[in-house]
Amino acid sequence: MAASLANNRSVARQVTLMAIGLVALVLVLVGLAIAVLTERSTRAEVVSSVGNTAQSVAQSIDAADATNRELVQLTMRGFQRYFEANMQLDEGTGELRSFGALVNDDHGSVDKFANETGGIATVFARKGDDFVRVTTSIKNDKGERDQGTLLARDSAAYQRVKTGEPYVGRTVVNGKPYMGYYVPSKDSAGKVVALLFIGTDVSVFEAMLEKQVAQTRFFDHGGTYVIDPGKSLADAVFVAHPTARGKKVLEAYPQARGFFEALATAEGGYVRTAAPVLGESSSDAWALVRKTRADGWWVVAEVPDAEAMGGQRRVTLAVWGLMAVAVGLLAVGLFVMLRRGVSRPLQGLTQAITLVAQGDLTEAFHTTRRDEIGALVHEVEGMRQRYVQMLQQVRT
Repeated sequence: MAASLANNRSVARQVTLMAIGLVALVLVLVGLAIAVLTERSTRAEVVSSVGNTAQSVAQSIDAADATNRELVQLTMRGFQRYFEANMQLDEGTGELRSFGALVNDDHGSVDKFANETGGIATVFARKGDDFVRVTTSIKNDKGERDQGTLLARDSAAYQRVKTGEPYVGRTVVNGKPYMGYYVPSKDSAGKVVALLFIGTDVSVFEAMLEKQVAQTRFFDHGGTYVIDPGKSLADAVFVAHPTARGKKVLEAYPQARGFFEALATAEGGYVRTAAPVLGESSSDAWALVRKTRADGWWVVAEVPDAEAMGGQRRVTLAVWGLMAVAVGLLAVGLFVMLRRGVSRPLQGLTQAITLVAQGDLTEAFHTTRRDEIGALVHEVEGMRQRYVQMLQQVRT
């Protein structure tokens, strides 16, 4: 009987384990599918939100840039009044004249402009295919004027002004940012003989940009920085950064070359594995870049993935925990139901059959069940009664 009871208990356990195993498998598969879908959806929402924030910073930069460009062009009108509309250049001596007066080494106009506006001013005279500085308000660390030097041919302004077109754009002089404006000056024959250059100080605007970038944070350790990519990655410079402002990108972070190359060509501006440029992010950070329209600056958002997805992952763990509790409760409930509905009736049926097998036909078997087990009890009772009748016939 003990063996039979053990077997009955084993059946209950086996059925319970099989049922719970199937339920758990289904829940795991469904849970995995839900986890993957919700993680993708959550990450897409986070990336979209971060992208919108970075785009807002880029738009702020564009707005400030447009204001500075308009301002420097308006300011140039005042500087142009100091000079004749069609200046004369002696190509042999390099002397540039305006209203008959020699412009070379005449610092009155450029110094007056610098003193009144706080900006800088320079006049270039054409020399072959180059432009040489003949007077300027710009001085070096020793107080010497930066005269006699050429406008760099690889500068953004050179190709424009050579063809007679004005150029406006950001420039850095002695470590200070300016919005520069180059205006070609032609002689009476229409040939470009000189350049007028002014620069308005944009330090205040860039300080505001630096503050805005510093305040643009993502979660606990994410943030933003701004890069001027230049003509190539080797020329890229940090415009706004907590510790590397004004430094070349590859000099400050030589180990991050691969990341910056990926950032330059990333579809949608998203790079899943980012170098920790801000220094605070974890190794699982990702980056998103948005570019300004005017200068093509990069507004880069660096976001730690663990922090960005932390809320979603906590919810996922909570769901897994609830499913585990549900499976546990289901297992207990199913086991109790099987014990009451199957194991115990089987034990009673086993006892009945055992008594009949041992020749004890005195105890009748009754049940109110109408299922398969009830049918078996009725059949056993019928078999007992037939045995009793057979014995009575033999005795008579």
